[in-house]
Order: sequence, then C-alpha cells, then structure tokens
Amino acid sequence: MDVTEVASGSQPPSIATLTPNGSKGRFGVAYLRMIASQAGIGLNETSPDEDVLAIDCDLCFAIANVRVQVKCSSQFQITGRSASWSADSSWCGKWKQSLLPVYFVLVILDSETQEQWVEHHDYGTLQRAAAFWVRVNQLDDDAASISIPKSQRLSIDTFRIWENELLACFSGQGE
Repeated sequence: MDVTEVASGSQPPSIATLTPNGSKGRFGVAYLRMIASQAGIGLNETSPDEDVLAIDCDLCFAIANVRVQVKCSSQFQITGRSASWSADSSWCGKWKQSLLPVYFVLVILDSETQEQWVEHHDYGTLQRAAAFWVRVNQLDDDAASISIPKSQRLSIDTFRIWENELLACFSGQGE
C-alpha cells in the first residue's frame, strides 16, 4: 500500500464528505439521539427522501411516538432568553395536522469552527453544545418564526414532559 506524504507546511487533504451544513444537521440529530439514549428512549430517524412531514425523527415512548424536527446552528449563543428560527409555512401546516405532539429542537453549537464542537480530554469528551425545544403542532399556519425559550433546555427531564403531553392526547385532557 502506498502512502502519500504531505509536504512539510501544507495541509493534508480533507477527510470530510459532508458539507458544513450537512455536518451541523448530523450533529443535531446525534445530539438528540445521545440525550434519548441517556433516557433509554429509542429514536427512529426519518429517511432523507421521506422527510415530507417536516419531521426528522420519532422518539419512541411505550405508549406512542412523538415527532421531532431538529435544527442545528452556531448563529446563536447558548446563554440568553430565547432564540428564533424562521418557519417555513409548509412546516406549520404539516405539523398542525398531527394528532400527536410535534416538537422543534434547536441544537446550538458554541462555535462555528467544526473542530471546536467536541473537545477530547483525559477525563472524557465534552460537546460544546446545548439544545432547547418548543412544541410546534399548535403554531398558526402562517407563523413566520418559531420562538424557542431557553428555559426549555433539552434533557432527560424533557422527555417526562413530552410523555405527559402525549398521554394527554389519549386521555382527553387536551394539550
């Protein structure tokens, strides 16, 4: 096997196969998958060509699934009161049709630089990111943006809230 050496002072060729936006998209879903795994909840990802309902994945609770749209960005700060994401009018209409809860999760990266998204230390690996959520199947069809309160930080406790909202759909207690 021949190994080509990189000339001194030059950068090695990139190993990346994803675009920067593609990398962010994968990171966002992986982040949600990590928290779901911590909680012991399964996650079924929507095939890319089947993302016709503006849903990236389903979280699998014992009683039923909830739907989740995930976005990942470095344009916001992790701290602060809220973030706002432009809403495609077709998304809102699709989400509103769902009889089960639909959630929008925004994963915020602490840096634009990909190499800084994850830090590896002797004591563990640190992801420089945080995620926040809001229920979206109750938005108006013509909503121009989605406001995501930073008081709604995604954690395993979030899934207890989501399961209660899911149960309310079946018990007639409303939303």
